[in-house]
Amino acid sequence: MILPHGTSIRHLGHAGFLVEHAGLRILIDPWFHPAFLEAWFPYPDNRHLLPEVVAGRYDYLYVSHTHEDHLDERLLARLSRETTVLVPRFRSRALGRRLAALGFTDQVRLGHRDRLRLGPDCTATVLLDTSHKEDSALLLDLGGFRFLDLNDCNTPMSELPTDVDLLAAQYSGAMWYPNAYAYPPDTMAEKTAAVRADLLDTLVRKVRLTGARAYLPSAGPACFLDPELARFNDRAATIFPQWEDVAEEFAAACPGVETVRTAPGDEVTAPSPPGRWATDPQGYLAAYRERRRTEWQAYHARPYRPPTAEEVDAHFARLRLLNRPLLADYRGGLRLIAQGSAWGVPLGELAARVELEEDPADPSYTIAVPPRALRAVLDGRTGWEEALLSMRLALHRDPDVFDLTLLSLLRYGHQPAQTRQLVRERARPAETIRRDGLRLQRYCPHAGEDLTHAVIADGVVECPRHHWRWSAETGACLSGGTLPLFVEPSEQPVTTPESEPAPAEGHTT
Repeated sequence: MILPHGTSIRHLGHAGFLVEHAGLRILIDPWFHPAFLEAWFPYPDNRHLLPEVVAGRYDYLYVSHTHEDHLDERLLARLSRETTVLVPRFRSRALGRRLAALGFTDQVRLGHRDRLRLGPDCTATVLLDTSHKEDSALLLDLGGFRFLDLNDCNTPMSELPTDVDLLAAQYSGAMWYPNAYAYPPDTMAEKTAAVRADLLDTLVRKVRLTGARAYLPSAGPACFLDPELARFNDRAATIFPQWEDVAEEFAAACPGVETVRTAPGDEVTAPSPPGRWATDPQGYLAAYRERRRTEWQAYHARPYRPPTAEEVDAHFARLRLLNRPLLADYRGGLRLIAQGSAWGVPLGELAARVELEEDPADPSYTIAVPPRALRAVLDGRTGWEEALLSMRLALHRDPDVFDLTLLSLLRYGHQPAQTRQLVRERARPAETIRRDGLRLQRYCPHAGEDLTHAVIADGVVECPRHHWRWSAETGACLSGGTLPLFVEPSEQPVTTPESEPAPAEGHTT
């Protein structure tokens, strides 16, 4: 891989990069400090780069989204506030507000596919996840060299750029499912294998669609230094593999695509020799754990007040008030268990007050949350999504079916702009496509992926992103969740999307 003269791309670890081109310096998603209730740490350790990054001068800073492994506020607080920040134009302005609170007031807001000239032969294009989720990616054109940093963003596959020289994208999981759920060992192994296969399949699709000539594994996995979470470092039994665990399958699926395997600090033109930092994973993690002892212990050392039923009630009352459209016809409930206390939390429009349960009934979802984590949520120091990502919570659901409304309330309820968009997405589809003798809604009802690239075979429609599956005859959801898909026979096997009136009342989703 050859970069233009005067251009360098340096991997800072995880999803972090320092790009230099024709005198410009662009800092991307730098992450150095523990995230998600002191649970996640960069892997491998990149702290040796921190003094250099703090001392650097940057023309532009880009932060892809608000997750703490991308928005490292402890680091950003030490950078010059004169840096111009490229801020994705999300529906909520949470990211811009958090950056402004840190003193970064020189912000350029860029919407989906908006392009900004950074220098004479350098442009930046922001790509969004166009569903209700707030995530973004960055395409840099550096004198004709096209670097696409997808990190963990899922821009619709039909809108990915092409002719990409270097693609940086996630291959390892960054979700609490299934490893935070209470599954028997055989079931856990089966679900973990399925998620890992889906992650690799999605990556392969992105590589092929972008025409990437080289791929750089990035945006994961993290590691867990708190001994209470050490089981999640098992790369074979979790959705957090190292690249070496999937490299052979990737090479078979993408022959001819160069893999650029880097360690923190490496230039992409001079990547690390294989196994440079992973030759002794157990010994490496033990030493890393000791170096960061005060940081992971901070979660356990922080004083806290035990949560009360009144506080839990007030918290969920506010979520219900902010998200009334989402919960208008919802009848589900949630049980929270915190060190022996159990709270029944009804969430629908007619919900009663939260009650401390003596003999709680079995709701579909139960979340065991440590009191310290619940206190952080109630005090607003973290959100439910961050608490779930910490892997400190344990979940159980019966039936074992994804509840999009409940999980969306927990993940996005504090930013109702996202849940309002979710409600719009779940309304009758206004845009359909014709594929393989079918007319079906263009965008997946789960997370908005463009079903132009769906796999349709053997009477099943499969989403290319999260691999939900529907009956091609009835639209009933077969796996993934419960949301149906609008689908009907079509006499014209056309593959281009078309804007059409909403389907008749009998075909609503």
